[in-house]
Amino acid sequence: MVYQPTSIQKLVCFFLFASISDTHALANPSGLDKGFNILGSAGKIIPQGRIVQTAKETLKFAWKRMMAELAPQDKSGAYVRPSYNFQGEIGTAEFIDEPGRYHIYVGNPCPWCHRVRLALALRKIKPEQIGVTVLVDDPVKASRGGWIFDKNSKDGRDPLGSNDLRELYDKLSANYKGRCTAPLLIDLKSRKIVSNESADIVRMLNDVDLGCNDPEIMASRTNLLPEDLLTKIEDTNEWVYNLLNNGVYRCGFSTQQSAYDRASKDVRQGLADANEVLR
Repeated sequence: MVYQPTSIQKLVCFFLFASISDTHALANPSGLDKGFNILGSAGKIIPQGRIVQTAKETLKFAWKRMMAELAPQDKSGAYVRPSYNFQGEIGTAEFIDEPGRYHIYVGNPCPWCHRVRLALALRKIKPEQIGVTVLVDDPVKASRGGWIFDKNSKDGRDPLGSNDLRELYDKLSANYKGRCTAPLLIDLKSRKIVSNESADIVRMLNDVDLGCNDPEIMASRTNLLPEDLLTKIEDTNEWVYNLLNNGVYRCGFSTQQSAYDRASKDVRQGLADANEVLR
């Protein structure tokens, strides 16, 4: 549905811009900030209560539209995580298992990125085998979303020279219209996105050799998917994802109190369940 402003909103906007452009009206010898004189100018035509309510509703509407773009929601105001079509896999004919070919982008504020960084550490994968760039969360500087690159930091630069994650997605996937998310695993050689799904990336990291032929190093790498624990790992992943990882996003991106309450309840339950496991 295309949004159409009401007559009241049009009038409020008119008086707003008229007041801003009137530099004489803003001049104040006392140095006090008295605003844009919107209520004084428009109040002669429209009741003050209508002006205030319209301004509140307009700002609320603009904020909700922006939030919906950043975080898709259902009719109840609950965040719904989108799915993507990047389903590549290292070790296939398209993405050969070899060192120095792949690069991973992660950000510290993101729980999905945490699991990838932990997998890299536990599997003892070195930067010369798979490079890593640590993103900076700055939605003001980002052209879309929040992830940007820090060109002044060795660990924060993009090897492909992008300024932010959106620019990188554009380089690797022409006409891409989805959200530009991390973690992101790319193939530097073919300049293609392999995957931006953390669970799939972790599984790949558990299976790759990346040119390592040292049996001692291979033996020292932690197996993240032992056969006798596969069922338990899958069950744990499911509730950790629903209650905690995705739960905190559902809390943060909720636009209605009822949606927040449901997400918050799930997070508390997830924390209680995690506490039982750790005892």
